[in-house]
Amino acid sequence: MLLAAVLCSTTALAHEVPEEEDEDPPEWTQSLSLEELLRVELSTPSKRLQLAREAPGVASVVTREQMRRFGWTTIDDILFSQPGFFPSHDFERTTVGARGLWEGWNNNHLLLLVDGVPMNDNDLATAFTWDISPLFLVKSVEILRGPASALYGSSAINGVIALNTLSSSHTLEDDERLEINNEARVRAGNLGTVAVDAVAVTRSRHLSAVVGFQHQHTDGFSYLSYDGSERTDATGALQRFLVNNRRDSSYLFVKLEPSGVLRGLSLQYHLQDWNHGTGHGWRHWAPDVDGPMRDRRHIAVASYRSRPGSPLEQEYVFKYQRHEYDSHVRFYPSGAMDGSYPFGVTEVLGTALDELFGRAQLSGSVAEGLSLLGGVEYSATLYGGDSVHYATADLSDESRDPPAPLTPVRLGPVYESILGEPLSNVGAYTQLAWNRLLALPLSLTMGLRYDLKFFHYRDLAQPGTPRRFKSYDQLSPRIALVFTPSPVFSLKFQGGRAFRAPAPGELFGSNTWILKANVEGMRPEQVTTFELNTDWSISPQLSWRGTLFHSRYENLIGFSDGNVVDNLLSQTNVGVESEFLVEVDLGGIGRLSGFGNYTYVHLLEGAGQSGGLTWAPAHQAKVGVSYQRERLSLALQGRYQGDVLRREEDRMNPLYRSLRPERVPAWFRLDANVRYQITSWAAAELEVSNLLDTENYLVRTYDLPFDYRMEGRRILGSLEVNL
Repeated sequence: MLLAAVLCSTTALAHEVPEEEDEDPPEWTQSLSLEELLRVELSTPSKRLQLAREAPGVASVVTREQMRRFGWTTIDDILFSQPGFFPSHDFERTTVGARGLWEGWNNNHLLLLVDGVPMNDNDLATAFTWDISPLFLVKSVEILRGPASALYGSSAINGVIALNTLSSSHTLEDDERLEINNEARVRAGNLGTVAVDAVAVTRSRHLSAVVGFQHQHTDGFSYLSYDGSERTDATGALQRFLVNNRRDSSYLFVKLEPSGVLRGLSLQYHLQDWNHGTGHGWRHWAPDVDGPMRDRRHIAVASYRSRPGSPLEQEYVFKYQRHEYDSHVRFYPSGAMDGSYPFGVTEVLGTALDELFGRAQLSGSVAEGLSLLGGVEYSATLYGGDSVHYATADLSDESRDPPAPLTPVRLGPVYESILGEPLSNVGAYTQLAWNRLLALPLSLTMGLRYDLKFFHYRDLAQPGTPRRFKSYDQLSPRIALVFTPSPVFSLKFQGGRAFRAPAPGELFGSNTWILKANVEGMRPEQVTTFELNTDWSISPQLSWRGTLFHSRYENLIGFSDGNVVDNLLSQTNVGVESEFLVEVDLGGIGRLSGFGNYTYVHLLEGAGQSGGLTWAPAHQAKVGVSYQRERLSLALQGRYQGDVLRREEDRMNPLYRSLRPERVPAWFRLDANVRYQITSWAAAELEVSNLLDTENYLVRTYDLPFDYRMEGRRILGSLEVNL
């Protein structure tokens, strides 16, 4: 495909290029044509505004209007429409796999940015991509596929997801004092689902403000499933238990942007609060009671960015994050282990982690066509102990017949080894960008970043718990060449290395069954990736892009048996991604637009079955089409995922082999969205996911008797009001 595109470059050169017009960029409220969409600039690949075709790496942008048209309300919805990404599942949550790499519960191989500020969790480095991170506050989403640690540091292994939030860009006239744009939406549907969100974007002479709130609740999709307990019924057959995904969440967002002499300053506050379950149980015993599992994050951000185009552009960021837990984890039901736990086992934990993050960055032009960027970052994670920590059993005694305590057993700090000890991270990075290299339509981008994670901790396994020191460091290079012989055609080559340092929750667990410490044995994850990409606008109505990639993953971290976090495996994947965007103007009867993509991944080296890729699909295909006419829009999206192979060690127990097939069968899902603009200020929408109500499954790793059933048909109706 890439060779064909290169051979067609003469055709691309002959393609008539529209004259550049000096016009303002489209507002986020507008519907863009394909030609306009491809002219939208994004900054994530290089931290400077560029067209996706000219930027290093493989990047895409999704507008607010596209999200509305297809009914995408979560980051997952967007990613699962993109090439390379696919749904994984672990315990109670859906995670994001990428390019043949299954993703576990921590979901920490993507870096999530909000207005350029990293928003991954400070405990497990999780990118919260599911419905607890809503899109009502977002005007556009930039997606960078592949490694990006040369600019962004840890966690940018599979890519970077950048959310650009709403702002008021309107300039007030002399007779105007205040501008207010309000938007509210109510959604309700089956499975006990209700959601309300509202956002107000205002601007006065001296201040622009955005205030938004969302609350949602769902009873979740329930189904009968085996678990890992090997409990049997009266006939001796394995029992099945009801698994549900009941959850609710709330989100508050506030952004203030002064004008005048303070222009460039931004103040943000995020409050994220959610409740969830444990799915099949965190020890694979389906819980008999649903204890509260509540998380809350407070994030405050102060940032300053000088006006783009200044001789010396400056950026300064300060962030404070606090993650609070109120967890009642039901590990074993009453009477578990042949009566060894007559009251079951519940662990109750109330704790919190704090993080401070800072960045200083400078960039500017050092010569014609030559720009330089550099910055430093520092973060510190702090643990000050637990507000409450106890269990209904002695967790230190895992003998076959432990004594049943009459009162709850008080437990020590969950991160006892770092109590009062900060975990520090320092990063320094630089990037050189050279346009028109050797007087050719060739650009070169070179980046290099050094990261150091260091901390003191108490060795709880040794007498006297001596204080020890440990550090991890990583050098992350990147080089990218972009050949652009025409504004409608580019050929890219990129090579880079990314990493992810172990997070606190992967290193220091103690006095708990939730996780176990492995500070001495843990190593950072690494990936080295080479990409070759072609991007071609065949016509103003058709654009195609193809990517070849080779990725070597080392020391991948995950939960092994017994909730121990360890470096589980290394593997090498190669693959191809092909994607197109198309638009057809139907004249007076409307406009038709669509997308399609196909991904193939092959395992070169690593854990597999006869050399085949395991735990992830080798084949994926996705297609979406939308029709718009005046006040009506209709959208359909289909996703196909090929068979998923298991590993040989996942089929060792003869009792389980008959309960699930050797491979997870392929599946196809169809989603639909209908939107009608009732008036200029009101719209109604009907969203149906899994329209055909097909029964599909996602792989459960390891030797267990079940896979995760995907959600059945979900129907949501919504009413939206704009003022």
